[in-house]
Amino acid sequence: MQPLESTTSPVAIAGPQPSPTPSQDIRKPRRWLIVLKTITSFLLDQWLLLAMGLLILLAYFFPSVGKRGGHIRSEYTVTYGAVALIFLCSGLTLPFDKLVKHARNIRLHIIVQITSFLITSSVFFGIACAASTNPSIEISILVGFIATGCLPTTINSNVVMTRQAGGDVAATMVSVTVGNLLGPFITPLLIAKLYLPATSLFSEWLPAEALNNLPALYKNVMFQMGLSVYLPLVVGQILRAIWTKKVEWIAVKFKLGKVGSVCLLALVW
Repeated sequence: MQPLESTTSPVAIAGPQPSPTPSQDIRKPRRWLIVLKTITSFLLDQWLLLAMGLLILLAYFFPSVGKRGGHIRSEYTVTYGAVALIFLCSGLTLPFDKLVKHARNIRLHIIVQITSFLITSSVFFGIACAASTNPSIEISILVGFIATGCLPTTINSNVVMTRQAGGDVAATMVSVTVGNLLGPFITPLLIAKLYLPATSLFSEWLPAEALNNLPALYKNVMFQMGLSVYLPLVVGQILRAIWTKKVEWIAVKFKLGKVGSVCLLALVW
């Protein structure tokens, strides 16, 4: 009688083998690579603010480039050209129904305009009054500070910054347009009738003819806004309504949102 062969395999005798640990199969990324990726991601996310800082530095060393009457004639190419391009791109990319929806949002307009004209201006005035106790600060600078606080928010920078932050560009467009329509009427009254006459330090910087040239001011403001804001926006909306699919393809293909950011950088310079 032949002996029975063992049915136990060598693997069974040896027992189960331990599986390799993840640290043996996957190599850990190097620390410097993680730091480099983090820095690169931050620079790409904040490229607009970093570019603004660089352009302010360049404008300091080369002021003749962006000044009125300078190399690029910024009073035309930037004040009208760059701003018009921002709003042409906005008109091409914004759906008309969203603009109409936010135009009817009365609560939004009330909150934005009260914050812009009343709350912001009063905060600026309070800071100016506190700073006026310091004799090393010129009163003329504080008067300009108060005037800045009474101005409406700028249309172009608001639109570009909102788009950069991923906000509702249509709501911003409508709100700042309303603010800039009200600005020529509200801002002179806040400056000349409310804040500057409040203290003797500021009232002496108020010219006697401060409110005599308002018609010319309204004319200039409306002319500039009409050419650089409203007309490009209307043209963009008309082109979008006629060739919707083509315009949407162009907006994605050529990244029209980035075009507005570049134009804003020209305004900063």
